[in-house]
Amino acid sequence: MVQDNDEEKIVNPIDRSADTAEKIRQLQELSKQNEPIVKDFLGEIDRKYGTESKTSHKEPEKIAQKATRPSITDLKQWYRVEHIRDSFRFKTVLNDIEDLPKIAEDMKDKGFEVIKSDTDKVLEPGPWGWRIAAFDLRMPNGQLVEYYLPVKEMEQAKKAGNHDLFEKWRSKDESKLTKTERQELFQARKASRQSYGKAWQDYLERTKQKPERIKEVLEKTERAFEKPKDKPVDKPPQPKKPSKLIQRLKEQKTKSKEDDLLR
Repeated sequence: MVQDNDEEKIVNPIDRSADTAEKIRQLQELSKQNEPIVKDFLGEIDRKYGTESKTSHKEPEKIAQKATRPSITDLKQWYRVEHIRDSFRFKTVLNDIEDLPKIAEDMKDKGFEVIKSDTDKVLEPGPWGWRIAAFDLRMPNGQLVEYYLPVKEMEQAKKAGNHDLFEKWRSKDESKLTKTERQELFQARKASRQSYGKAWQDYLERTKQKPERIKEVLEKTERAFEKPKDKPVDKPPQPKKPSKLIQRLKEQKTKSKEDDLLR
């Protein structure tokens, strides 16, 4: 996987000198090429694990908004349309998080290159309480895409209103909010965390899993993407150096021969 400090260099294969509309058009062309590949993959996943999967395309105006979103560009001044990784995205709603390491192996077998693996949010959600395993992938044609896998209880809470709450605030510049708006944002996040928190507890009760076990599963998932370390090259055995005593005896013997020749 690529290190975070290389993020600026990770881009979609589009014309970086083009204007925003043309960049988005080129992203959409890449998405069209990838959709049949992804749908074939998701069909295999659903048949194997009894899951439900789907694809989606980010709307052009939302791609443009994301490229200028203050919460992103304040931290990454270099961020542009070419850096967006979810213009085309797809998801699998998990029945059981135990399937995650196996799906990771399926991704590798399919030839998807994992640019970033983010499973920490399953046990350590952000301010909205959304728990998810997500992967940024590079497709064979070079497009950067997102694959995310919530458990079904979290997905149900998302559809029940939590996503609408997030959408209302996601593109706003928090530094420019009024006092009243900041209070509204605080309440929105609180409500979202409570809803997702209950959903997570419902999942744990259904599966009888403990956080310790889930941590093990997530670590196993991450290990699936580790590249095997190069084995050290076996060096040919080096001849042992003679001891200093033996070396001196040899020198004395050589000197005696030289003396004999000079006599």
